[in-house]
Amino acid sequence: MRETTYKGATIMALGHDGFRIDISEPQVSFAFDPYDLTGEVTPVDFVFVSHSHFDHCDVSSIRKLLGPKSRIIAPQCCHGELQEFANQLDIYTGPDKITIGKITYWAIPAYNVDKFRTPNEVFHPKELGGVGFVVEIPIEGSKNLRFYHAGDTDLVPEMEEVKKIDVAFLPISGTFVMTLDEAIKATELIEPDLAIPMHYGKILGSVAEANRFQNLLHDKTTVAVLSTESI
Repeated sequence: MRETTYKGATIMALGHDGFRIDISEPQVSFAFDPYDLTGEVTPVDFVFVSHSHFDHCDVSSIRKLLGPKSRIIAPQCCHGELQEFANQLDIYTGPDKITIGKITYWAIPAYNVDKFRTPNEVFHPKELGGVGFVVEIPIEGSKNLRFYHAGDTDLVPEMEEVKKIDVAFLPISGTFVMTLDEAIKATELIEPDLAIPMHYGKILGSVAEANRFQNLLHDKTTVAVLSTESI
């Protein structure tokens, strides 16, 4: 399936690491790492970009999601790629929580520890400055909703700081990010109410692997497999 609902939020897969979240009350919408979008799409209020690689910082897809008042939130490593959006771009330098409009957000470092491009170079070095984002939405009469999009990362010590997460988007495909087993360990560490696997389908990995992630966690965590791809 492509979308699911969670406590008033509609969560839609955009493919790869991309997701769109629409919340009815308070009315707010945001997207993470849109990539390779096709066709007409409705603008969102916020676009979060985890790092500068082409399959996350996709200018053409970001452009499709922008309305006149939309904001792009990205780390410093994306500044060059996103210069054309200067009037709508907020570069997050951390570490503080930022409240803008109806959301509060902050970042968790995202990087590799053992996924190597060369014997001495990982695909996502910590120095690149890639991040995962936690986005918090205040819900009247209830506890705040927290979404965590991990970005391209391994299971890193900073994930121990990720608490009280309602929905966690976690990469599972290995090679450039956590393996399936590492993603399961991350889920057990973070303890989200709902886990959604990502980083499969468009470039590497498959829906079958996402289904395996769901099956292996079936007695521990609710998992929704959302995809634009077929098995």
